[in-house]
Amino acid sequence: MDQPILKFIFTQNYKNLSLSQSVELKNLNIFIGSNGSGKSNFISTLKFLKDCLTNVSDESRGITSFEEAISKIGNDRILDNSVASPAVIKFQYGFSEQLQDTSQLKNSVLDLDLFVDRKKQKLTIHQESLYSGDNLVNPDLSPFYYYKFNDPKLQRTGKGVISVYNQGEQKSGTNFEVLDNIPANILGLNVLPELLENSQNKLITTPGYKIRRELIAFISQWQFYNANNMDLHQIRNSEPKIGGNDIYLSTSGNNLPLVFENLTQENIDFEDSINNAMKSILPKTRRLRSLRSGRLSLTLEWHFEDIKEPFYLTEMSDGTVRMLCWATILHSPVLPSLLVIDEPELGLHVSWMPILAEWIKQAARKTQIIITTHSPDLLDHFTDCLENVYCFYSQDKTHFSMKTLSHEILDQKLEEGWQLGDLYRVGDPTVGGWPW
Repeated sequence: MDQPILKFIFTQNYKNLSLSQSVELKNLNIFIGSNGSGKSNFISTLKFLKDCLTNVSDESRGITSFEEAISKIGNDRILDNSVASPAVIKFQYGFSEQLQDTSQLKNSVLDLDLFVDRKKQKLTIHQESLYSGDNLVNPDLSPFYYYKFNDPKLQRTGKGVISVYNQGEQKSGTNFEVLDNIPANILGLNVLPELLENSQNKLITTPGYKIRRELIAFISQWQFYNANNMDLHQIRNSEPKIGGNDIYLSTSGNNLPLVFENLTQENIDFEDSINNAMKSILPKTRRLRSLRSGRLSLTLEWHFEDIKEPFYLTEMSDGTVRMLCWATILHSPVLPSLLVIDEPELGLHVSWMPILAEWIKQAARKTQIIITTHSPDLLDHFTDCLENVYCFYSQDKTHFSMKTLSHEILDQKLEEGWQLGDLYRVGDPTVGGWPW
């Protein structure tokens, strides 16, 4: 896909989220809200989709990638507690890509309904469909369905239909072909090639096969980080083996020297970029470099001006190590297609907030980013990005929804000299984000 982006998400009956309409996402997305207001639940809808499509099914235990992904987010407990069981949970993911040599966008939507029966502890795929979302911008157009599986309206439980070209590779119109034995415990998007094995049509004659391949390639690159899960002990003491092909930092950060080494080899400017980033927080930084430790391992050396001996991560402060991790992620020449970071401000000095905010903004010019934060000091530096800030707010005692901020609402207070973080600090109701 050319310049893909996650366009929107919609959920219904999922945990404590109560969305009246789909949430439109941008390249830069800043989430604020009190603890327990649904930020993590919203992000879990993204992790769930990635896990469904990238985890390998464990045939020895009879567990599919879908079942494993569902177990991570809570099995049948993902149903909203206020909804009587059995019920259906809806997920809807919208994607856009920029078409080559044109300003037009190509849109696609994945609809996924899950059937939940708490009494029987049953959770299965109720319905799944993938279709062109061009009708989202032009309501006069009907969607083009790549496939529909287990559609209850068509009374096709265990069956599905898939679009195929009328004349093979000539691509002169399409028609639906019926497929049997559609599973209810793994995404059709995941097993589409297997489903087509018994079809009389070739893979290249099904338009859904190409979009499936593009979506999986896009979603598999998504990366998720939580500052609470960064293991500083592992980061400082890990000496990963030479030869691994890691280009993304692990969730714990323990492969930092290897990622540093590989990105340096990937792009000649990466090391200079990191050195300049570290000089912005520690001005006497001269150079960071990866170094062989023994014969087969890697470590990092940190050189400072006027000091002959290098420093190692075991000798650096917690905040410095954290900032090095964020710099490696955000300055990478190989950014993920979606980058999600929970509370990057944890353990950092307040004077580094404008630097961190600028790193985030720069990365968001190249890829799509979601940041969650409780820091008014960090929010101060997103005052110029109000439309990119989403507030999770209490709809009732148990449900939360989302709203975006705007200049229309806040301009008067900004003209008075308030920053976004200032309004957040005092619990201004126009900003929200507080538990009252």
